Amino acid sequence: MLTRVDEFPVHQTTDTFAAVLSGDKHWNDGHYICLCDVGGNVQLVSTVRLYQNNDVLDGFVCIRHGGKQHNFRVSRRLRPQIDHYGAGPLRIELVEPMKAIRLVLEDNAFGIACDVVCYSVGVPFHGPLSALRIDGRLIHERMTYEIAGRVEGWVEVDGERFTLSRERDAFFRNHSWGFLPGRGGPRLHGAPVAVPPGPRGLRNWVLYSMPDHSGFYEFIEDNNGVKWSGAYRAIDGTFQPMTGAILHEDGSTPVTGVTHDLRFYEGSARLRGGSITISDRAEVERTFEIEDMGWVYCQGGGYFGGFKDRLGQGVYRGEYHEEGEVWDCSHPLKIIENGTEIDFGTPLAESFVRLKMGDAVGLAHFECAAVGPYPRYGLTGQGGS
Repeated sequence: MLTRVDEFPVHQTTDTFAAVLSGDKHWNDGHYICLCDVGGNVQLVSTVRLYQNNDVLDGFVCIRHGGKQHNFRVSRRLRPQIDHYGAGPLRIELVEPMKAIRLVLEDNAFGIACDVVCYSVGVPFHGPLSALRIDGRLIHERMTYEIAGRVEGWVEVDGERFTLSRERDAFFRNHSWGFLPGRGGPRLHGAPVAVPPGPRGLRNWVLYSMPDHSGFYEFIEDNNGVKWSGAYRAIDGTFQPMTGAILHEDGSTPVTGVTHDLRFYEGSARLRGGSITISDRAEVERTFEIEDMGWVYCQGGGYFGGFKDRLGQGVYRGEYHEEGEVWDCSHPLKIIENGTEIDFGTPLAESFVRLKMGDAVGLAHFECAAVGPYPRYGLTGQGGS
């Protein structure tokens, strides 16, 4: 199959862009876009993702406002519209690669909508290849880059429209491709895989935007204070040290260390406030005060079996399918739908925080969780704490 993309002289194999080199059904490629306003009115998480070997495209938009999370999920058959990055009312447009991307959710039956353009501040952080092979079986192989910056446009929820400005509001996005178990449906019929355990402790995955730069770091800090990467695994199963960089318009400076003093809502690992200090290779230290602005559960977008059929993302649900709901997420640990608590088996959520460094104000997408016990903060790694 030929598409418009095949007109460009950028082929890497002797096949067309409708095909990928791997035949694994978990192969996927897509953009993960988050944003928030500095006033704390809305926090948004979304994605559009292609599963070429399942012939599926799916995506979602989850918006938190007033303690409630509004979810919209959509799926369609991928081909022949393989170069249209959307389904139904949802789409992304690559306005200027690496510089500007547009996210649109038109009117739909679930009462949320948006039309925003995300403008990068600083170069992307290009993560190392993460791969894992066990007894000759390639279990996962994935490449990513992260970008943050400023956003303009509008978001509608609960009948109210919020205007976003490049002067004060921010976005955070990730582009990843490759294959991971858990995406593209369950792994059926194959023998079970004994995946070697990863590091345990406090997990931080932070992508932030300030007026003059952006930055990224991620780690899992064990009980001895050693920070391992929680995202990038070597093919032999070992994890790399923590990764991160300060991102400027003309280049990046590797992060060399992060110290933190964090506060949590009682009985949970849900971030409430505190401070972080980021050190870089240029021997610059930046200390940020943190203020919680709310959290979004990615289960609303289909993660962790979040679709109503509980099969997760990348599964064929017919030529076109859409669904959604509204949750009460005002409690730090509970998801309530129509008066009933929902249990997805994991309390993970994406937190959004306001950052202050002197007179400068910025925003961050701040994923924080306990992977096993972390005594310093009294976190057990169970039941959300």
